[in-house]
Amino acid sequence: MDDALDDFRARYRQWLASHVPVGWRDRVEGDRRAAVAFGRWWMAERDDGGWSAPAWPVEHGGMGATLAEQLVMYEEETVADAPSTSLFGIGLSHAGATLIGHGSEEQRTHLPRIRRGEEIWCQGFSEPDAGSDLAALSTRAMRDGDDYVVTGQKVWSSFAEHADWCLLLARTDPDAPKRKGISYFLLDLTTPGVELRPLRQITGSAEFCEIFLDEVRIPVANRVGAENDGWAISQTTLTTERGPFFLPAIQALRRRAAEALAAVSSLPEGHVHRQAIAADYAEIEILGELYAQVLAKQAEASIVKLYYTQLLSRLTGHMVEAGGLDEQIGSALPPDAERGGTWMLEHLQAFGLAIGGGTSEIQRNLIGERVLGLPREPA
Repeated sequence: MDDALDDFRARYRQWLASHVPVGWRDRVEGDRRAAVAFGRWWMAERDDGGWSAPAWPVEHGGMGATLAEQLVMYEEETVADAPSTSLFGIGLSHAGATLIGHGSEEQRTHLPRIRRGEEIWCQGFSEPDAGSDLAALSTRAMRDGDDYVVTGQKVWSSFAEHADWCLLLARTDPDAPKRKGISYFLLDLTTPGVELRPLRQITGSAEFCEIFLDEVRIPVANRVGAENDGWAISQTTLTTERGPFFLPAIQALRRRAAEALAAVSSLPEGHVHRQAIAADYAEIEILGELYAQVLAKQAEASIVKLYYTQLLSRLTGHMVEAGGLDEQIGSALPPDAERGGTWMLEHLQAFGLAIGGGTSEIQRNLIGERVLGLPREPA
């Protein structure tokens, strides 16, 4: 046993027990404005308690927590039904890692505000005409004195409707090879020329936005790193998607699979739905083992992303089938309902998860390149 880790777990469990508000879900259900305000409060509360930004180095205001400690925190938050910090996830992971690794001292002044939930961040990477080929982006940024003038369109920007800042990639050298002519910017979303349009999803909710940029002026001081070095810097941003923050998704899937098993336990032994759910549950254990290998840097993260989204779709699909017509037509939720709630809703959400964070096709390409050694597309 690791006494230090046990002590860490006990301290965090005690803190959660005394700080997670009773009935907090009732305060935010169906009210996005209230949910955002509550989320900002919860982030500040975590920061005041010394529990914010676990993965950040201590010198940048984080906890400097070990991987084992971060996993313990996720586990305890699940047990305590603590409020989610997903609205602030891009700031805590993507923006935090990028600013710590590549930002100027002035740009790093965002870090305390990110920690406390005072700034919500989104990501302006994907574009409608680039498909899954991020390097084919066409948003243009032309230097004009102390500013860049940016025109273009981004899509699938999670929580952009609530965000204050955006991590933005734009092309600053149209004649360079596509991975060589991109620069990385920090965009204040209140800047004139920025328009956000929520995208309604198959579930009825609108968690994503399109971002339209019409001659938006971004100060040169808000460029991260050197001009045309944005592709290399973006790899730091994207690498954060392979960290321990994926654990809550796996834990939630394991919990839902256990609920699914209980729901079909009354069916006769050997029944097709009972067999299917049991197989799904067994595969979740395999997924957990694969993820442990990813964290130990012994496996490719794309395998877990691909496996997770396929398994989620199968499990939820099996439960929709088991529930029959009642599950399909009796699970409608209001357009602004939060994630989760019914098997039908979660099954519909699974389609989007197979696209977000890199489509399944992109994951297969990465597996081919990094695991099988197949040639990659030239830069």
